[in-house]
Amino acid sequence: MSHSDQSVYYSSYLQLDKILDAQHTESSKKGIEAHDEMLFIITHQAFELWFKQIMFELDSVISLLQKKSIAEHEISMCVKGIHRMNKILHMTSSQFEVLETMTALDFMDFRDLLHPASGFQSLQFRILEIRLGLPESKRLNKHFMIALNESDKAQVLSALQKPTLFDSVQQWLENTPFIETDKYKFWHEYKLAVMQTFEKDRHDIVQHDILSAEEKEQRIQSIYQAESSFNSLFDNSSYQELIQKGERFLSHKATMAALFINLYRSFPLLQKPFELIHEISTFDENMSLWRYRHSVMTAKMIGSRIGTGGSSGSHYLAMTAMKQRIFNDITSLSGMLLSRRTLPDLPADIIKQLQFTFEQ
Repeated sequence: MSHSDQSVYYSSYLQLDKILDAQHTESSKKGIEAHDEMLFIITHQAFELWFKQIMFELDSVISLLQKKSIAEHEISMCVKGIHRMNKILHMTSSQFEVLETMTALDFMDFRDLLHPASGFQSLQFRILEIRLGLPESKRLNKHFMIALNESDKAQVLSALQKPTLFDSVQQWLENTPFIETDKYKFWHEYKLAVMQTFEKDRHDIVQHDILSAEEKEQRIQSIYQAESSFNSLFDNSSYQELIQKGERFLSHKATMAALFINLYRSFPLLQKPFELIHEISTFDENMSLWRYRHSVMTAKMIGSRIGTGGSSGSHYLAMTAMKQRIFNDITSLSGMLLSRRTLPDLPADIIKQLQFTFEQ
């Protein structure tokens, strides 16, 4: 075999002939002048390519978290994968700035040629939502399948049968050791520390010289409300009621583990688990920011018009940014943290397991 037969050629390796010949404007087919349609196509193709990479990383992370026994270096690989997903999503948000070099009037030159195509038909984005674990109760457009062709519907149905990132993270968290042993119940100790904190807050308000009696009563009531929220965390039956109401989605056991990891993140063995749940929470936030950024651009382009796929346009996109968070249970744990100086001390045997060997 000759050297030329063995060599890899740049354009062939990247299949540039296919990629660079994949921009066919509807306006040119109809003999209409619409200069910015090329930009519109290329930007959306770039979105789809990056969605493909995000899905590639997500599949890898889910596969690792689905394992019965996950090695520490595999958690590091999960952190790297989600971190890369975050960087990609953050970068694609800046693509909206390029697209906005097209004005609303420029868009009008070809918008009516695109019906009924719309972002609803982005198969990859719909599957991304599913594989992340968006629950049906949170999905605003419950009939998105109507907009898809039969081939895409089949792929969506296939994705619905696969494990999600939410389920995989929940399973991983539920297997977290250290939080309960035969001799030590962390949650009992933590509850005592929380209650002592609330008692101190109430005492400080009562002893306050400047506050009026009415102001003191209002602040004390707010403390009781916060205390009630904490109590639901410590009582499994109360927590299950929140799940039934749709106010919580992550299991009680997984929530406990996530809180434990957040509180004791400084121990070496919990640093990577903390980074993982932090990256996942950040990706959930970035998804919301991406949706909102999309809604802002849509409002600039079409105002209050209906979207080409029949949605309420920018209003629908803005609502998805607020309502379709997947890992909000993890993000909201920040409201249940105590200061480090008030945390209960862990037993010596657990501390030993959480430290590096040479520290021991």
